[in-house]
Amino acid sequence: MVKILCSYKKVLIAVVIISAFFICLQDCIAGTASIKGTMKANLMSGYVILINYETYDKWTDGLIFKVYCKFNEGEFTFTSSCMNNVERGWHKTQIAISDVMKKRYGSLREYEVELYKNGVLVDKRKY
Repeated sequence: MVKILCSYKKVLIAVVIISAFFICLQDCIAGTASIKGTMKANLMSGYVILINYETYDKWTDGLIFKVYCKFNEGEFTFTSSCMNNVERGWHKTQIAISDVMKKRYGSLREYEVELYKNGVLVDKRKY
């Protein structure tokens, strides 16, 4: 009975240590960039999601933005291209959604912007 409890304690300690390591690793990655604000522009050619973001490292690679959109009649995801060699500071980007989506699926009701760095989610904003 005592041996079983000791083995459970060892496993529990190992799980806690591994979890703490991954949480610290994710916090290190998450501190490299953040979304500062977004805005939806309704143009004749469709919608444009304007994104303001900030990077904190001298150079940042592997940034991708995803926009999850809920229209009147459907949900879709739009993704930016991968951005590399982004210098420290404030930046702007945009994701365009064509007029065909508006005509076919109706108005854009709500959207959520996610920022990924090297495949890891680092920031999310819902509007």
